[in-house]
Amino acid sequence: MHRLAVNVLRRHPSWMTIPHRAFSVANSPSTLERICIVGSGPAGFYTAKYLLHDHPTVHIDMLEALPTPYGLVRSGVAPDHPEVKNVMHDFEKVAADPRFSFLGNVDVGNDITVPELQRYYNAIVVAAGASDDRKLNIPGEDELTGVLAARSFVNWYNGHPSFRNLHVPLDCDTAFVVGQGNVAVDCARILTKTRDELAATDISQHALDALAASGIKTVYLVGRRGSAQAA
Repeated sequence: MHRLAVNVLRRHPSWMTIPHRAFSVANSPSTLERICIVGSGPAGFYTAKYLLHDHPTVHIDMLEALPTPYGLVRSGVAPDHPEVKNVMHDFEKVAADPRFSFLGNVDVGNDITVPELQRYYNAIVVAAGASDDRKLNIPGEDELTGVLAARSFVNWYNGHPSFRNLHVPLDCDTAFVVGQGNVAVDCARILTKTRDELAATDISQHALDALAASGIKTVYLVGRRGSAQAA
């Protein structure tokens, strides 16, 4: 027996709070006629890829709240690292399969409910990702002017429609980036590049214009340990 776990993100504001369930389906392809995948990032597309490969008669509908697919591959990868986005070529092959349909601008929980989806599909796979920031839980984190979550900043410079009008304070001369993982280094690097360097990347036009006029001259990367331990 194959098992498809249906996991609901309880903290996501657009999702209804329903119990976690698991659908047990037989090996017969006829039991996997219709699958709904919620979310169009890497997890969603790789799930679709292997379902299409293993079940010749399956049809997959992929629902996405945004108008465009690919999730963080599109909005989370630094614009000066286009090679990381090459995985989208694999996703394009999935999207070209006649058994696959992409439906954008569908907010599950508002436009359609989970119980409604359960009536039409043999199984639902939730691949909506982590939509919240990880808080430091220190005073001033949410109140002080000029404090941004990396997720917001990255979405802003990558042109995510929900973050296009984000206020990014660039009128100071010093920036501190707390953390020393890949995203932290991406943020620091984007802040220090020249207009010409950024113009040669996939950065959004509004971010290019804002960063070109930035007054930031110095960026400090703050980590708990040394550079040798950076992720």
